Amino acid sequence: MSEQFIREIEEDLRRDKALKLWKRFGPWIIGAAVLVVVGVAADVAWRAWEENRRNEQASAYAAAEALAASGKQDQAAAAFQALAADAESGYAGLALMRAAEAKLAAGDRDGAQAGFESVAARGDLDPAIKATATLKAASLAIRTETPDQIRARVSGLIDSEENWRPLAEELVALAAFKAGDTQRAGEIFARLADDADAPQDLRGRAASYARVLGAPIASEAAAGAAPADAASTDADQEPAK
Repeated sequence: MSEQFIREIEEDLRRDKALKLWKRFGPWIIGAAVLVVVGVAADVAWRAWEENRRNEQASAYAAAEALAASGKQDQAAAAFQALAADAESGYAGLALMRAAEAKLAAGDRDGAQAGFESVAARGDLDPAIKATATLKAASLAIRTETPDQIRARVSGLIDSEENWRPLAEELVALAAFKAGDTQRAGEIFARLADDADAPQDLRGRAASYARVLGAPIASEAAAGAAPADAASTDADQEPAK
């Protein structure tokens, strides 16, 4: 047999083998290819839908902010509330906070307090947003609730290791001050004045309140005693003439 004839036989055998393999695995290969195409198309469609939804939420948020900026607080509150109903948790939290703030700006203190309380109670929102809502609700509740009730509202923040504790304690002190419990208020303010974890402006406010209430601030008492102690020590060590 010639070499050309042998090559033709080998070519026929390879073709037959390829046809058998295709008949056996062809449908699976096509199915896999279709799944890949469908998966890519679904991912692209999902990303486009997400982007459109975020753009729509951003536009709705900006429109609500514009209403608030123009003084239309009632309309702004309704717009923020509507956005929160449909938005994902990030925008929903911000929108609910802004809805409550718009109600407060419109003079609806009860509605604002209820709004902040609803944000604080939701489990799907960012902890920072929930903590802020808790403090805002407590600050509005001071007008009607006792210091112990305010303490109960913010106890989670006071007992936590986050940086909200000084702000929460300040609200309890203010509630005590409003209720006429000047001793309790003074003690808290004096403690906050020396609190290294508290923001500087809060420490300044607390020190001012403590001085007004006559509550001794430990750092100021120590600073006042230091020169006297030093003078006493110098006098003791001065040699007799």
